[in-house]
Amino acid sequence: MVLGRCTRALAMAGASSLALLAAAPAIGQVASTPDSEADTVAAGQQAGIGDQAASDAQEIVVRGVRGSLLRSIEAKRNSGTIVDAISAEELGKFPDRNVAEALANIPGVTVGRDGRGQGRTVTVRGLGEEFAITTLNGRILPTDSTDRAFAFDVLPAEMISGAEVTKAVQASALEGSIGGNIDLRTARPFDHDGLRLSGSIEGQYNDLSEKMGYKASGVVSDTFADNTFGVLLSATYSSTKLRTDNLGEYSPASDTEEGQQFDFNGNGTIDDDGQEYVWPDFYSNGVVLGQRKRLGLSGAVQWKPSDRMTITLDGLYSHYKDIQHNYRQSNFLSPRNDLDSPVKWDPASVRVDENNVVTNFTINDLVAEVLTTDEPRTVDTYQIGGHIDWKPIDSLTVAIDGYRGQATRNSGAKERFVVAGVLDASADFATRNGALPDLAITIPGGRPLSEATNDDYRAHYIGIGGDDLKDETQGARLDATLETFAGVLKSVSAGATWTDRKKRDTVIDNLATECNFCGYPFTFGQIGADVIRGFPVDNLLFKQPGNFPRGFASFDIDTYLNALPDAENNPAVLNPETGEPYPSGYANQIIQPDLPLSFRISERTFGGYVQANFEGANWRGDIGVRVVNTRVSSNGFSTTIKSIVKRAGNQADYNVQFNESVPETGGGKYTKILPSVNFAYDLTGELRLRLAASKAIARPTFAQLSPASDASSAQSGTFIIFDAGNPDLKPTTADQFDISLEYYRSDKLALTLAGFYKHIKSFVTSMPVDVTIAPTDQPAGEPASFDFTRVQVLNGDSANVYGIEAGAQYFLDNGFGIQANATYNHSRAKSGDVTTDLPGAIPFSANLKLFYAGHGINAQVSYNYASRYVQAQSGLIDYLPIKEDPYHEMSASLAYDLTDHFQVYVEGSNLLGSAIERFNLYRNVPDFYEYSGRSFFFGVRGRL
Repeated sequence: MVLGRCTRALAMAGASSLALLAAAPAIGQVASTPDSEADTVAAGQQAGIGDQAASDAQEIVVRGVRGSLLRSIEAKRNSGTIVDAISAEELGKFPDRNVAEALANIPGVTVGRDGRGQGRTVTVRGLGEEFAITTLNGRILPTDSTDRAFAFDVLPAEMISGAEVTKAVQASALEGSIGGNIDLRTARPFDHDGLRLSGSIEGQYNDLSEKMGYKASGVVSDTFADNTFGVLLSATYSSTKLRTDNLGEYSPASDTEEGQQFDFNGNGTIDDDGQEYVWPDFYSNGVVLGQRKRLGLSGAVQWKPSDRMTITLDGLYSHYKDIQHNYRQSNFLSPRNDLDSPVKWDPASVRVDENNVVTNFTINDLVAEVLTTDEPRTVDTYQIGGHIDWKPIDSLTVAIDGYRGQATRNSGAKERFVVAGVLDASADFATRNGALPDLAITIPGGRPLSEATNDDYRAHYIGIGGDDLKDETQGARLDATLETFAGVLKSVSAGATWTDRKKRDTVIDNLATECNFCGYPFTFGQIGADVIRGFPVDNLLFKQPGNFPRGFASFDIDTYLNALPDAENNPAVLNPETGEPYPSGYANQIIQPDLPLSFRISERTFGGYVQANFEGANWRGDIGVRVVNTRVSSNGFSTTIKSIVKRAGNQADYNVQFNESVPETGGGKYTKILPSVNFAYDLTGELRLRLAASKAIARPTFAQLSPASDASSAQSGTFIIFDAGNPDLKPTTADQFDISLEYYRSDKLALTLAGFYKHIKSFVTSMPVDVTIAPTDQPAGEPASFDFTRVQVLNGDSANVYGIEAGAQYFLDNGFGIQANATYNHSRAKSGDVTTDLPGAIPFSANLKLFYAGHGINAQVSYNYASRYVQAQSGLIDYLPIKEDPYHEMSASLAYDLTDHFQVYVEGSNLLGSAIERFNLYRNVPDFYEYSGRSFFFGVRGRL
């Protein structure tokens, strides 16, 4: 059968803070000069690893980028295992505009962008976000997606005071990560003594959208009663308008000449040699216009009732609203809709290259479509928690922590995907190497697509859907460490953890009525409607060469839907299914939960650990074991196909009816024993060797545990069943080994070199299988069965990942400095008889930062590079892996201190104008393209 057609469904606390600052007296020096506000760096640190700063060492305060990097190095060298860290430059000022972008400066960390140019997820050591966990103050963060990856775009960077990426495992650490554990930290009032205020007001500009945005933020912190009680509050609000030009979808298909009954190679016969040819089944490009608004609030209260106890209560709230409107043209380009339909390609126009990729053809009887989508995403996230540090006796330290969090996204029936089309068009197609293909479309009358009107465009598909999603997390942990004073056994740590997580995804759509007008039954002109509008931009995809649609019609979805009742009881337009006028109410959409696509999953874990900590004259280490029990309950629905009937006309549309849904349950439990060992040896006073070995797990995502499946693509002639998941999946496990060398010379030079190896077993993958589906109540005269491809989710075989990381950081006496790192990663994954690159594993990445701090100036230029990598192994065409092209990102910032308390700044991101580009195995078979422009930021910061 033909493979490849994709599924078509689918503040102002800063201002008040600045007002306070304007009236405040000058009490300190400016950003690059030491004063009492920022975190301190002990002058004694330069004595070497074995001689940490004495308690009476003179404290020198360094803020700005230099201070941030110094504190990050201190966190790394003092850690018990292999860790990289990022520290805020000062209260309320994280090093980068986005937490994910800041993490990209850590060796082995790369950013996954959200499709609009903003960092949203991160991968560690080439392993996808599903192999890492992100915590906030050591607590699991809820997310608004069906996976486990935290969406960093939801969390404002101003609310974060630091982040640590732990790459090796200790028994005391929360399980669930193979790539790395990312812990974000929020500020505490005890971080600084006395009153502290900071705030900023900012303007924003994007050169592609040509729109302005703004942001305001503020933080206030104070301690009282001899610094035994403290309160911190922060707030931030931003609004940004965006534009993204994209290749929204390009779906290749493959088949043999016999399977397609078409002479691809032009030898005059239909060959039965098993040779498959690749051609574009679907091609769609356009523009996304939208607006993002983000509100973040956080606070913390700390109380120190005695020298032996500290109690902390903290909370965080984020409201994130992202509204996007997508305007695209789209075309189905296969040589025929199905074997019962006539051939649409002109055989004399077809050309095939040496890879059997169809490079040229002319297609007739084409439907030139335009579509508009509304994609709102509104996310509310909160987390509250309490923490107690207690030292009942001098040799015993106890920590108790508890929390609760929730993320919600109510998008059910708010996402809309609506299509109109022009019949009897034709097009000339030609591939381009490394660029979007040519597609010159002509509509009836020899006119270009840009001249189509209401009298040409016909109503078609109306998709209304979306998810109501809720993620609830709660947990508690108890940790205790007893100092033993028994030789090299310094202490013994033990503890227990409990987590309870419930994720519910309810899909709400109009599946029952989405194809009421499929088949292009009438033009908008025939019902007297004025729906068609001009294209909203005039320079679409200007960075791409080629001849493809750049200006075409668009429409507002509400205008489209409000026009459809004019077709009811209208003798000028007849329903092709009945030959009668459409009855009253036919245009109404039935909106209801789509049970087979919905799920409710709960996961409860109980864990405990014991860890022995050792220390000698020039070495230290730990040996431990963690035991964790996981219980999963998966609930959903399944359905079967009742009937499949071809709609009238020659279009690839079917009336697919489903039987009533029936409940599905699944899940299970498993216990894992996870040993770990870490060892650090000071070869000299400046050179440290680290070794680590452990067993780790990464649990399947919640979507992968869902019993849901989706066969709705059959409505458009794509006979594929997508299984959302498999409730019986087991966790991915890994045996992992790490070695690193760390060299520190005073506080000016730090060099690191690390190697790692991971043997991963039972990773989750998808596998297509051919199945035959017999509808349960098929009308007489219709085919009794249909050939489908079912894409199943299962535990794969194994993968091996190994790599090298190198990093350097150097400060000159004149205020200049450099930070650089690079990571090499190699992976091979095996599933059945197939061995491939592990999807998402980036072979090479590098980061470079040049900076200067002095004379009231803070300046930096950053460059990030990620090499070409396998983004996905195609689940439909096995030999066409999707590869993402190398990505280059450059950003820069310049800040100047006007006074002791005020600073002006300007920043720029994506200064190279980079785009995200993906191709299949061959560079004349594109997969994805997206360009979001350059962004610039300017504003003023104040602090006390």
